[in-house]
Amino acid sequence: MLCCDPILRPWMLAVAAALGSLVGATVAGEPVRIRVEPLTVPPATQPLISVVVQNLGDAPAAGSLSIAGPADWRIAPASQPLELAAGAEKRLAFNIEKARNVAANVYPFTLEARVGDQLVRRDQSVFVASAPYSKVAVDGRIDEWQDAIPVTFEERGQRTTISTFWQRKRFGLLVAVQERQHIAYTGPDGPPCDAVQLAISAPEPAGSGDGQAVRRLEFLFVSAGGKPGCFQLAGWDTPRGRAGELQSLEPLACGDAETAIVREGDVTYYECSLPFSLLREALEPAEGREFFLSVLVHDPDGTGLRDLGRAAGLWTQPEDALAWSRWRPTAPGGDRPRGYHVRWGLCTSKY
Repeated sequence: MLCCDPILRPWMLAVAAALGSLVGATVAGEPVRIRVEPLTVPPATQPLISVVVQNLGDAPAAGSLSIAGPADWRIAPASQPLELAAGAEKRLAFNIEKARNVAANVYPFTLEARVGDQLVRRDQSVFVASAPYSKVAVDGRIDEWQDAIPVTFEERGQRTTISTFWQRKRFGLLVAVQERQHIAYTGPDGPPCDAVQLAISAPEPAGSGDGQAVRRLEFLFVSAGGKPGCFQLAGWDTPRGRAGELQSLEPLACGDAETAIVREGDVTYYECSLPFSLLREALEPAEGREFFLSVLVHDPDGTGLRDLGRAAGLWTQPEDALAWSRWRPTAPGGDRPRGYHVRWGLCTSKY
């Protein structure tokens, strides 16, 4: 029996509806689109805030960008000049001079970009996406994760909570999936099953590199044959074109992963630990290291596809079609995930 669950405390219920929503999507005719990236360390440590701006026009854009955070925060500068070439994307950094951590891990921001006589305004809820340093055994004991920084989002009334840890030799992940029932993998010809898909990559801009390889590490966690299973769907040098091809799981079993999948009530917990030796192209174990991490939750008999990238506010990009590897047939008109470039970090602790 699992102990008291720190991941799904009552206050998280209020969090779930807040994450994953950008109040006011991009409106046709707007000159730019804007979003805040997740914080990669707790705000009380005064990290930088990164705002991504993209020029949607075919001519250069100039103006200003301002940001406001929670009422008791102080951010500097309050505004910065904005200059973008046609179609260009840029990250602007703002300093946090005063802030405090909140247990719910939800921080409201308001962005305003003024370009010529047009004003683009966005309200966005942002989370801290960071893995504290801690050692945890992969044994289904969820109480060992209470020092993590959980990120929770909701899809059709069902919660997903993602927590991460790191130590010198291994990287840990816990995904708590609220779902009506859990369906195991029974083979390529079996019914659609529940699963968690993970992507990790180096902090490079989307589209960088020679374009011939995926430049990411991708894993799938499923219950298979009554046991937890981990399969590596993509390696650093996997050809990009293969991401769109349907793959058979059995040859992709990853023996280097430690995995536990347990169910308690209406929640399935996917717990895993991956050696940094397996992740070395994308991530080195060091405090302050930033990287990209994203998660897809497959719940075919319930909510369908749950996408952390969408919850983080990632925009739809042309390269999204090859951003995730296929391992099961895609239903016509089914959900299509965003990319996997959710900025994440390694920190010392959640405090």
